[in-house]
Amino acid sequence: MKKVTFLIVTVLVFGVANLANAVVPVDKKKASHGLNIEIPTHAMIALAGPSSKEIDFEANAADVAGDKVSFSQKNETTLWLNYSSLVTEDNSNTISAEITEVPDGLTIEVAVSNAASGNKKGHTGKGYKKALTTDGVQVVDDIKTCYTGTGENNGHELVYSVSADESKYDEIVADSHHLTVTYTITEK
Repeated sequence: MKKVTFLIVTVLVFGVANLANAVVPVDKKKASHGLNIEIPTHAMIALAGPSSKEIDFEANAADVAGDKVSFSQKNETTLWLNYSSLVTEDNSNTISAEITEVPDGLTIEVAVSNAASGNKKGHTGKGYKKALTTDGVQVVDDIKTCYTGTGENNGHELVYSVSADESKYDEIVADSHHLTVTYTITEK
């Protein structure tokens, strides 16, 4: 009887072991591990155009006595606003422009092309025409994850204009002004 009991126990042990192997197969042809990717927010901005990146305006005397002075651009400089942006899901970036000084009696405007052009990818922002101030004004908004491409003819074209402020015309004086316009990209 001891031999029969031992035989039954042995068969049960080996049977259960084989059953366990059949239920949980071990695949020796695969291996795996975790992979973590961290993507931080990112924002960069640059101006593209001629190496001097200076735009020259001059006042033109009126052609007829009694008319006001007008302003024209002396050089054919075209500047482009290039940027790269990587934002979190519900955020966006904006670009503001500020000028070091607005000479008395003048209005200085920048028209930022409505849409980016060139080699852009992603959700580029929308540009606006605004009068520049020393406190800064928002000129591009709704920038999501994107890039505009680099260099001329990529991004937003910048077109400047200078005009006499009718309500402050008497404040204009003959002088030379060397101004700086600074663009800043920030998370909204």
